[in-house]
Amino acid sequence: ATSNQYKIQAMKERLKGEEIEIISPKDLNIEIEVDENGTTVTENAILKANAYYNIAKIPTIAGDSALYIEEFEKQPGLYIHRIEGKVLTMEETQEYYVKALKEIGGESEAYYYTGLAIIKDEKIYTKEIKEDTFIFTSNICDKPAKYDALSRIQYDPKLKKYICELTEKE
Repeated sequence: ATSNQYKIQAMKERLKGEEIEIISPKDLNIEIEVDENGTTVTENAILKANAYYNIAKIPTIAGDSALYIEEFEKQPGLYIHRIEGKVLTMEETQEYYVKALKEIGGESEAYYYTGLAIIKDEKIYTKEIKEDTFIFTSNICDKPAKYDALSRIQYDPKLKKYICELTEKE
């Protein structure tokens, strides 16, 4: 239940070897906007899964993420790209976080909290996942963005690489 090609590819990679075929809304000629007005990642994932399931009538998976930055007083949470009521472009989002990170010393530990919803045979299954901690830095990687512009300022301390530099296997 997404039009984000990186998320679709990532899901295909995660489920490689399973007897599951991943198809996107684009493959089914479905173009809808879902009002993500839930108060949690799981509520938003359910809203998206329901919207797409009601049209496609096939098993549907949807996800939503919230961002938590250790040193920030005000957390982005569900509003990663919506700052003060405005939806920012990828470039504006990166600029906003780089500036905010510089104000707190240049970097902070951070993590995503993800909610997943799967609908199959009219039943809803959910899962919440606290993703691995990474370093959010005001230093911008010179490699192209992967997924979104924030991958250029997210550093994996275990692999010692920016997220935009990681291979699919990594």
